[in-house]
Amino acid sequence: MKDYSISIESLKRQQELCDQIKLDRLDNLLPSLMEETGIELWLIITGEQNEDPVYRSLVPSAILNASRTTCLAFVKEKDGSYGRYSINKPNGTLARFYKQLKFDNTLQWEYIADFIREKDPKNIGVNISRDYTLCSGLSAAFYLRLQEQLGDLASRIVSAEDLCVRWIETRTEAELAMYPSIYKLTTEIMEHAFSREVITPGITTTDEVEWWVKQEFVRLGIAPSFSPDVNFQRMGVDGGMTGGVIRCGDLLRYDMGIVYMGLTTDHQRVAYVLKPGETEPPKGLLEGCRVGRRFADIVGEELQFGRTGNEVFFAAKEKAAKEGIDARLYSHPVGPFVHSAGPTIGLYDKQEFIPGRGEKKVNPNTVYAVEYNVALDVPEWGGQKVWFYLEETVLLRESGKIEYLDPKHGQLMIV
Repeated sequence: MKDYSISIESLKRQQELCDQIKLDRLDNLLPSLMEETGIELWLIITGEQNEDPVYRSLVPSAILNASRTTCLAFVKEKDGSYGRYSINKPNGTLARFYKQLKFDNTLQWEYIADFIREKDPKNIGVNISRDYTLCSGLSAAFYLRLQEQLGDLASRIVSAEDLCVRWIETRTEAELAMYPSIYKLTTEIMEHAFSREVITPGITTTDEVEWWVKQEFVRLGIAPSFSPDVNFQRMGVDGGMTGGVIRCGDLLRYDMGIVYMGLTTDHQRVAYVLKPGETEPPKGLLEGCRVGRRFADIVGEELQFGRTGNEVFFAAKEKAAKEGIDARLYSHPVGPFVHSAGPTIGLYDKQEFIPGRGEKKVNPNTVYAVEYNVALDVPEWGGQKVWFYLEETVLLRESGKIEYLDPKHGQLMIV
C-alpha cells in the first residue's frame, strides 16, 4: 500500500478549513468583485435537485444540496456596506453565513420581491449566461417567476456573468497556498500509477491502470476531477491506443486530476516503457518532451494580465511557429471546477478565435491548466510522427509571474 508525502485531513477538518476559506471569500472577496463588476444585488435562486453550479461555493460545506427553492441575496447597502441574506426556511447551518429573513413557504416569492423593492438596487444580477454553463444556473421557470413577481422592476434584471466568472476564477491567498500540496498529491498518485508496481509490460492494460487509480482515490478518500484516462502510442501504429495491453517500447499518456479541499487539478504526463536492456528512452522521445517544455514556457510568457484568451492563444502559436514548433494549445482555468470559468485559450478541436469565452481577460490570483500537445517525427521510430500530450496546473499571482507547481513539469517519465 503506497504512502504519500501529503497527509489527507479528516473530513471534519477538511470542512472546517473549507468553511473558513468560504467565509473569508464572502467577507473580503465578494464585495470587491461586486464593486468591480457593478452589480448592486446578486440573486441566487436555485432548486433542490437542480442546483446552480455556484451554489456550493456560497454555503457551508455541510450543505450538500438546496432545500426546496433556495434564495441567497448579496446586496450593496445604502451606506456602502455589503449584506448577505437568506430568504428560505430557517436553517441553523446556513445562518452561520447569512442573515435569515422572515419566511413563509407559501409567500417565499413575495418575500423575495419585497426584499428587492426595499433594497432598490440599480440592477439585479442573476445567473444567466450565453457562454458559461457555470454562470447560467437560474432555471427558465425561476427566471419567469422572478419577472412576474417584480413587475416594473424586472427591467433591472441583468446577467451576472462577469461577477460569476470573477467569483469562480479568483483564488484567495489561503487557496493559493494550498495548491502546491494538492498538486503534489496529484503527481505522486500519477507517478505510482506509472511504475512497475502497477504496470507489468505485456500483461497490464490501460483500463487496469485507470481502475487502479480510481480505487486509489477511494482508498484515500478523495475524488477525481474527471475520470482518469490512460492510452499509448506505439512504433509502427498510427495514432493513440486505449484499452490495450501495455508493452515495452510504448509511449504512455496519462490524464488525471483530483478534487481536494474544494479545489481541482488537471495534469497530463507521458512516460516511456523501457525495453529489456534499455537504460534510457530514445533520444527522439526525450526531444519531444524538451520541445513540449519550451512551448509551455512560451505560453507562460504570453499569459499576461489584461490579455484575452484569444490574444494569449495567437501570440503563443505565432511565437512557436517561428521556432518551428508544431503545437496545439487548449488551456483553461481551474479552481472549484476542472474546466472552470475564465478565459478559454484555444480548444482542442478549434485552433482559432473563440467567441465569448475566448474574449475574457487574464486576471491575477487565478489558476490555469496549461494544456497542449506538440508533434515531432521520431527518428528511432522510423520517422513516425509522435504527439506529446502535456498539461500542468500553474498559479498566476499578483506578480504576474507564472508558477509551475512541479519542477519536473514536462519531463518524460520512465516505467
